Parts: sequence; C-alpha cells; structure tokens
Amino acid sequence: MYAQHQNFHNCNTNFNDNLYFNPHTPQEICPRVWLGPYDALLSNPEDPVNFLVDHNIKIIINCGTTLPFLDLLENNRNITISSDVLVMSLDPMFSSNHELVGTFVRKYTRVLTNYLNFFYKTNPEAGKLIHQLPGTSECIQLTSPILCGSNLTLQFFNLIRLINLFKLINQELEIYIVSHDGNDNLLTGLMIAYLMDTYRYNLVNSLRMIRSRRPSIHELSCAEYEDLLAQFYVQNCEIKCTPLIMTQLKRASQEDDTSEVIAGGGDRKRRFLH
Repeated sequence: MYAQHQNFHNCNTNFNDNLYFNPHTPQEICPRVWLGPYDALLSNPEDPVNFLVDHNIKIIINCGTTLPFLDLLENNRNITISSDVLVMSLDPMFSSNHELVGTFVRKYTRVLTNYLNFFYKTNPEAGKLIHQLPGTSECIQLTSPILCGSNLTLQFFNLIRLINLFKLINQELEIYIVSHDGNDNLLTGLMIAYLMDTYRYNLVNSLRMIRSRRPSIHELSCAEYEDLLAQFYVQNCEIKCTPLIMTQLKRASQEDDTSEVIAGGGDRKRRFLH
C-alpha cells in the first residue's frame, strides 16, 4: 500500500510547468473535453473569439461552489449561454434555497429533460447504447441540474453517462468542466473518472495526462479521492463486462487524437494503481 501511495504522490509532483501554459485559459485534456476556469465563460464584444461557440460547447459542468457560479451566470453581462447548452453544477455539500437556485433549476431542468426525452424517444433500445449505473438496471438518474449529496461516485457515473448520451445525439459537441480557477480536486476527480470510463485509464495514467495538459491543478487528496476513484474504476469495469452496442459512442470518443490517448491507458485487467 505504501508503494501505491508513493507512486500516487510522485505522479502529482514530477511534472515541470510548461513555459507557455496559461492557467487562465481552458485546456483540452482529451478530444472534445476541456478543463478550465470561469474566465473562459466570459465574452468580450471587441474580441471575435468566443470559446463556447468556437468549440461547440454543449455541456458545462461546474465543479466550484454553486452559489457564486449561479451569481456569475445570472448577473455577469459578459456571459451569454445558448439555449441548447446544458449547464450542470456538481456540489456534494450544496444546500440552499436562494432565489438564484430556483431560477437555475427551472431553466436547466427543462434543457436536461428535453435532451433526455429526445434521446429515449428516438432510441427505444437505449439500454443497449448507454451503460447502466452500478447496482441498478437504469442508465441515468438525473432530475435536477444541481448534483449534491454524499454519494459522489454515483454522481460521477450519472454525469459521465449523460456525456455519453449527448455524444450519441451529437458527435461533434464538446464539454467544458469548470471551477473558479480550473484547478480544484473535484474537477480533476471528475476528469479522471471520464478518462477511466472512455479510455480505460487507471488513476496514475489519468492524473499524468491531466497534469501534462494543465500543470496548475492542485495536488489531489489521496485520502479523499483514491478510495472514491478506486470504487468508480472497479464498478465501471464490472458493468462494462456486459456487451453493449457502442459503435457510435466509440467512434465519437476515439477519433482524432485517440492514438495518443490510448497509448498510455490500461485495459480492464490492469490494477487501479501501478
């Protein structure tokens, strides 16, 4: 166990900062999935570059504190989000009845429901396209754009299955995972889970890839995230032992730069840590 923790620690500390790296901009960690700060949500009327539009961002997942994020969306005039973009907030400790919450939930519950209804209506055999959640026969259990509660592993599963569903609807869409500075553990943990699901990476390889593209991420908490991600990794491997019709999903997630991505990954039989 000590050796595992030592390897885990080394993968957090053995990277040199890239001289050209800008922590105030998003980085594409793997094809069509970006990590970064709230700054990239802002648009400047004098600047022709609009990150959300130029990169066809259709899912924004907030991993920062929910209320400041909602305040930013509602009150910053430099943020304009298209009506077909789904915004979610992952905040395990969240509990509030602030009026901003009601506005946000009403708006994005409609967007979420519309996408889910469209997918399941046009795909009667949806269970053959999207893997189920652990311990159930269901694919997705989402009724609100704010995901809270102590079962963070389940929320990771829900969000990743939702991303997979979106990719089946539109193979060209992109995802932006954000927090205030784009470096928080929760954001990194969700990205690790996505790499585990999509490319069968283990923890060390996932973290290595993320840090190589965004060196500013905070050192990941071993005590909190190693067990959580180990649980996700094992449960996901068990679920994926059941064959599914995944042709469209694989094509959407493994095109372009996937030869580089897959080269560092492990298969189901590899251990969670080296």
